Amino acid sequence: MDLTQKVLVLPHVCGIEIDLSATIEPTKEPSLQGFYNTLVQNSTAVPVYFTPSKGRLSESAEDTRSGIKYTQTLQLEFPSNDPMRAKRISDYLKVKYVYIKLSTDMIVFFGRNDYNQNSEPKVKMSSNEKTTQITYTCQSMFSYGFTNGSFSFGFPLEFPINFYNLL
Repeated sequence: MDLTQKVLVLPHVCGIEIDLSATIEPTKEPSLQGFYNTLVQNSTAVPVYFTPSKGRLSESAEDTRSGIKYTQTLQLEFPSNDPMRAKRISDYLKVKYVYIKLSTDMIVFFGRNDYNQNSEPKVKMSSNEKTTQITYTCQSMFSYGFTNGSFSFGFPLEFPINFYNLL
């Protein structure tokens, strides 16, 4: 890998899907950051509403006795006067994986903490009369990677497209 190459675009979070039960496996294709990126199968992801300017993804790393530990955080916010607020919060709290679509058309896979997931993301909810905030935290042995995700991009289901091929 050439570390001198510039990354020319600063992405923004522009879409979120939550999945309660997908089957995942690390990619085996070396050109796709094998091990770090995730192939999703049997996805039941559903898009969720959030205030677009309030979607934040962050990551930090620290050295521990057993190696580097990454802490990944995703914060979402939406108005508290949502008539479906209770159902929305209930679904947000049951999440197993989160797909985060960036403005660069890449999809971050949030929730895989090891070669195979052995711990779901921790979820925290706080609310006041104006807004409800959902915060997911995942501790992992590697930095977050990307996925083929489940965003259909408007293509019919008959097209077996893996978006890695388009990058």
